[in-house]
Amino acid sequence: MQDVCMPVMDGLQATRLIRSFEEIGNWDAAVNAGIEQHMPPSDSSPNGQEFQLSTKRIPIIVMTANALAESADECFANGMDSFVSKPINFPKLKQCLEQYLY
Repeated sequence: MQDVCMPVMDGLQATRLIRSFEEIGNWDAAVNAGIEQHMPPSDSSPNGQEFQLSTKRIPIIVMTANALAESADECFANGMDSFVSKPINFPKLKQCLEQYLY
């Protein structure tokens, strides 16, 4: 789940960085591809284990209080896969998540 309104790096920037990393496979190169944000070196991980690049696209679901259609379009244009507007109820969240669980 990705929130659009976050401090330091908003959800749109974070999603573009993740999508860039998926294409390039290197955090430093992904940052240099258009996201100006400090990230840990690509050869390190927080737990000391080597990160394995997945060939699968990471599903990113945006959660936002702005339910306007233009907001959903902007999220999809920035690489997000689904859009859930706040307030979120359990049936709506369950329906959204189920498409990525199977």
